[in-house]
Amino acid sequence: MTIFRLAHLSDLHLPMTGIRLPRRDWLSKRGLSYLSWQLRRRHRHVPASLEALFEDIAAHHADHVAVTGDVTNLTLPEEFDRSLPWLRRLGDPLDVTLIPGNHDALVPLDPARGQDLWRAWMSGDPEGKPENAPPAGDSAFPFVRRRGNVALTGVDTAISTRAFSATGKIGDSQMTRLETILRSLGEQGFFRIVLIHYPVAEGLASNRKALIDRGKLRALLARTGAELVLHGHTHRASLTPLSGPDGPIASIGVPSASGRAGQEDYASRWHLYEIGPEGDGWRLRVHARRIGADHRFHEAARYTIQIPRPRHMLAAQ
Repeated sequence: MTIFRLAHLSDLHLPMTGIRLPRRDWLSKRGLSYLSWQLRRRHRHVPASLEALFEDIAAHHADHVAVTGDVTNLTLPEEFDRSLPWLRRLGDPLDVTLIPGNHDALVPLDPARGQDLWRAWMSGDPEGKPENAPPAGDSAFPFVRRRGNVALTGVDTAISTRAFSATGKIGDSQMTRLETILRSLGEQGFFRIVLIHYPVAEGLASNRKALIDRGKLRALLARTGAELVLHGHTHRASLTPLSGPDGPIASIGVPSASGRAGQEDYASRWHLYEIGPEGDGWRLRVHARRIGADHRFHEAARYTIQIPRPRHMLAAQ
C-alpha cells in the first residue's frame, strides 16, 4: 500500500528583525499592524519556534509540504524577499505548495515585489506534462498539483481590507472554477485536498476575521465533495466536519508555526498526514507535533480518520 506523507504548517509570521516601517505607512492599516506587532505579536511569534519546527519537519522526510498562508506580517517587499530562503529550506518548489493568507495581502502591493516571487510555489502542474514537472505556467487560482493519487488544490482567499478587518473572500469566478476542478478530480479518483487560509466551518473566527463567502464554499463542498480541507488563520488547532455528498469532510486547522512555546493552544505546531487507500476508501492518519517547554517537538496527538470514496467510484468498480 502506497502511503503519501504530507506536512502541513501555517501562519509563519516570519521575523521582522531590522525591518523599518516607511514613514508614509505610519497612519495606514500597515501602520496599525506594525504597532500591534511591536506591542504584542512579536512576543507571541518567535524565531526559535520556527527554527525548531523547520528542523522537525526535515527530520520526518515528508513527501510534500503544504503552507496555508500568512508567511509575512505587513505585506512589505522586504518580507517577501526574506521569505524566499525560508521557503527554500522547506524544499524544492516541486515539493512545497503555498497559498497566501490575509497578512500576505494586508494592503495592495505590486505583485512583482510581492506574491509573484512565490510563483514557483503557487503554480499548478503544467498541462500535458508529467505530474512531476516543475511548477510553471498556470498561476491562476485555484491551481492543482497532482502527486500520485493525491491532488492538492490551492485556493486564494487573501484580499486587502479596511483597518480593523481581516476578512477573506474567494469570489464567484474562483468558486466556479473550484467546483469544476473538484468534480473532475473526484471523477478521476484522486484524494482531493483543498488548501485554504481561512476556516470554512462556522464559529472558528469572528465575523471581522472570517471568510466572507464561507457559506457558499460549504454548499459547494456539499455538492462536489473533497476528502480533506486544510487551513490556518486562527492560530489554534481544530478538527471540524463539513457536509459532503458521501459523508463528512474533515477540515483541519493548524496553529502558527512560530508560536512561542508555553502558550497552551497557541504554541507552535505542525501536522503530518499519512494518506493511503484502505478497503473501499481511504485512511488518513494524523500526527500532531507541538513544541514543548524544552523547545523540541513532540507528538501531541495521533488519530485516524476513515474516508469513503465517492459513491460513483464504488459503483464503477
